[in-house]
Amino acid sequence: MERLTTFGVLRPLIQGAILALMLTSNTFAEVPRMPTAIAVPASGKPALSSAKRPGTEHSDLDKYGYVEEEFYLQGVAPAITAAGKNLFEAPYTTRILVRKPADPARFNGTVVIEPFSWFGERGAGWILTRDYLLRRGYAYIGYTLSINTPAVDPKFISDNPTAEAEAIAQYGRIVNFDFMRRFDYARYAPLGTYYDPERFTRGNGPDPFVPQSQGIAAQLALLLKTNAAQSPLAGLDVRRVYVNSWAVTAQVWMDYLDQGRHQQWRMPDASPLIDAYMTGRMAYGEVGGDVIRLPRQMPDGVPFVTVYSQSEVMHDVIESINLPPDTDSPQVRYYEVTGMPHLRLADLGTEHTEQLAADIGKGDDPRCRTLYDEPAELVVSALLDGMDRWVREATPMPKAPRVAREGKAAVRDPATGNLQGGVRPPWVQVPSATYLTEQETGCGLIYDTKVAYSKDALRQRYGSFSHYEQAFEEAKNLSIKEGYLLPEDAASLRSIAKPQDF
Repeated sequence: MERLTTFGVLRPLIQGAILALMLTSNTFAEVPRMPTAIAVPASGKPALSSAKRPGTEHSDLDKYGYVEEEFYLQGVAPAITAAGKNLFEAPYTTRILVRKPADPARFNGTVVIEPFSWFGERGAGWILTRDYLLRRGYAYIGYTLSINTPAVDPKFISDNPTAEAEAIAQYGRIVNFDFMRRFDYARYAPLGTYYDPERFTRGNGPDPFVPQSQGIAAQLALLLKTNAAQSPLAGLDVRRVYVNSWAVTAQVWMDYLDQGRHQQWRMPDASPLIDAYMTGRMAYGEVGGDVIRLPRQMPDGVPFVTVYSQSEVMHDVIESINLPPDTDSPQVRYYEVTGMPHLRLADLGTEHTEQLAADIGKGDDPRCRTLYDEPAELVVSALLDGMDRWVREATPMPKAPRVAREGKAAVRDPATGNLQGGVRPPWVQVPSATYLTEQETGCGLIYDTKVAYSKDALRQRYGSFSHYEQAFEEAKNLSIKEGYLLPEDAASLRSIAKPQDF
């Protein structure tokens, strides 16, 4: 009787506490709107960024038992300023490109999503991890974040009129919806997202990013993880969604995390929409706005991984920007990968070209003659695998030392000419060249260059090709042990120097 009386007294208090908790939860967390995916009608040719087209995104999908499909993604999403203010909601129509195992039994439960680059709709994350994704049974979805060409395109605004005109002449045709419609008008004519340069600014100028970027991403993740019949991955049991976003689009995810969207937008059961974030080759704030390296509203229990090429390392060194420490709570990892260029010829998007040294009168500079194309995708694939194991098995990713710094300079080893510290792939552990950055050479390239060692230097360092090759094999084993090379990739990694170089 006493227990019943006590419960009767407490029941209103308990109900009130539950209601207050629900109201508090709804204040900080909400389920995004559900978008609609509609299959894009066949036009007789592969989509932009298709793995079926010859070019940088190409893969033999049939070999791995994969199919590729394209959908319109439609919905209503908030238009958000760079400062994080939600001004209003507006409709949008964009497109998604889906690659998935044809046999649901091959699917590993994880979808990797990536916004395509402005420059020729390039899927840099796909290019850097495609073989790994296809081997391991991931699904992949790339999606378009773009606008109609405005009268003044904020991607090219510059204090230098000549530089602005040159950038427009070089890139202006490939960075907006007009480029996509020129490629295949009927297919891409319906695309549209909100944009207003007067209401949306970043730093001291118009915001070059689509104001609806964050909402579109959240809605896409919701659609995928809901496992509903209308999902483009219907029939697959989606359990995890990872971000793998590179170059300029990585800023979208820095904004997403920094503004607390991870905590704000959730699944109906309050679980996260996104389970891990990998971004790369982007010096945040470089296109205007806050120069930060760690989101101010880091989520709990979700990895945030950034991968720098030598160019981003040099940018932050010159600007004296300090990186945050690697921690397990929050789950933060920064990798400065030596011997990794910012851009390779293999990374170019559709109709995307870049100037070479000869185009700007630097063809005779010995530091500018040789672009390098070392297989950095093997390092990135190993890091993505490490991030996956951190999520699924709670196995922390390795911690790598930072590149050594002295003031506004990165320290180079006088014996090899290469950067000290950082992640050191086999071609840097056992070098046959000095890997340089444009900031140091002044080659005027978005590519980075290398200077190969002479035959005398190679012989003095290694004695013979066989000794060099043996050392390279040992370096591969060390990279596997450190977590920066997968065993199945090591077999295909060949030494950079060849017998004739000796």
